[in-house]
Amino acid sequence: MIRKKEFVSGLYFIIGDIVAVAISFIIAYAIRFYSGLLPVPKGIPSFDSYLIFLIIFAFLHLISFSMIRGYGRQLIWRRSDETLTIFLVNLFVIVLALGIISYLRTYRWIGIEISHLFLLTYFIVNSAIAPISRGITRYILKGKWVEKKTTAIIVGNGKTADSLLKALDRFSPLGYEILGIFGNYKGEKSIGNERDAVDFVRHNKVDEVYILHPLRETDTMEMVRKLSEEVIEIKLVPDLLGFVMLHHSIEQINGVAAINITHVPLHGWNIVIKRAFDLIVSLLAIIIFSPIMLLVSLAIFITSGSPVIFHQKRTGIDGKEFTIYKFRTMLPESDKTWIASQERVTSIGKFLRKWSLDELPQFFNVLIGHMSIVGPRPERPEYVEHFKRSIPQYMLRHKVKSGITGWSQVNGLRGNTSIEKRIIYDLYYIKNWSLRLDLKIIIMTLWRFRQP
Repeated sequence: MIRKKEFVSGLYFIIGDIVAVAISFIIAYAIRFYSGLLPVPKGIPSFDSYLIFLIIFAFLHLISFSMIRGYGRQLIWRRSDETLTIFLVNLFVIVLALGIISYLRTYRWIGIEISHLFLLTYFIVNSAIAPISRGITRYILKGKWVEKKTTAIIVGNGKTADSLLKALDRFSPLGYEILGIFGNYKGEKSIGNERDAVDFVRHNKVDEVYILHPLRETDTMEMVRKLSEEVIEIKLVPDLLGFVMLHHSIEQINGVAAINITHVPLHGWNIVIKRAFDLIVSLLAIIIFSPIMLLVSLAIFITSGSPVIFHQKRTGIDGKEFTIYKFRTMLPESDKTWIASQERVTSIGKFLRKWSLDELPQFFNVLIGHMSIVGPRPERPEYVEHFKRSIPQYMLRHKVKSGITGWSQVNGLRGNTSIEKRIIYDLYYIKNWSLRLDLKIIIMTLWRFRQP
């Protein structure tokens, strides 16, 4: 039922986004060419000739939101996250549209040039209109789901019941309501024991029943048999609370069901999307920062000689070692000590560390494919050997590529901070990965440069 409502919500938001793009496009066209606020030295192009750009914008907008899973759970997004996402999507769409239009003009598939002032105007207008459009769509859907409320109960005991309740409560904007929990559960949702569940279903409107396993096998089978007499959805939830450390997924192996308890969202096409994102960002960063990297190289060479680049073995995805590159910030022989003394840091090195400029060569690590722009920071193999024995779940952070920046770093866990806390943030990032989260972390990283 939840998936059906997410699908319907997605269709509503797709229609709303198309309408928002069209309205923004028309307003931007009017402001750019007819308002008198902006000069029109090349004359006013016909609106018909601009319609091809409207189609491109709408297509790229829908594709961009689909890539970041923007259609399906919009009712449970925080407004601040949605506004930021719209801003970033608009920026991405305009950059991509410029490339596509340039390509089409090169091969003369379109003959008209798009105004850059029009693009800027569209960016501003849509960044304002899209949140309004989505707010209206959300209001319509909330009314729709209030009329078609989905109700559910949970049957079972222990912490798994509490975890499931919290997970399902997130879908309350979709008209989803947990009527109660049957079992040894202490909380306001507790309304009886397991034996009362069947009678409750028979006398109340219940659409879904979640049965937490393990109950005793005979109890589970008997309950399923009785509940099958009603027109409801019955879902068995295995009690994997002690085992599930990341997401889990059900896999079919020639008809046999297996539960993958270390499944991560970053797989399949998501890997392709993240790699493409890494390539684009790393290339742009190398081009933009190349003058700075050249100056830093000269400063290091003049003040303390060679080598300019410091390289060291680190542990990355799947526990494989790779060579990480940084600008050298210490005296040439300092890397041979286990813990480097601050006295060994060069004067230029202190400046580079303060502004994280020593990390710039890692964009080449990203370009090569050893690292990602965003991910858990890589550790030295010696540390990994120590931490994996002393810190539970430590090795799960190696399910994804290491990053230049990460969720733990933008939350203040840098340098000499708690490894245990870093693991909590790293695993949160892995479990909740999305391109939107990557963009958020990049923006937070750039913002932190104001207070190095």
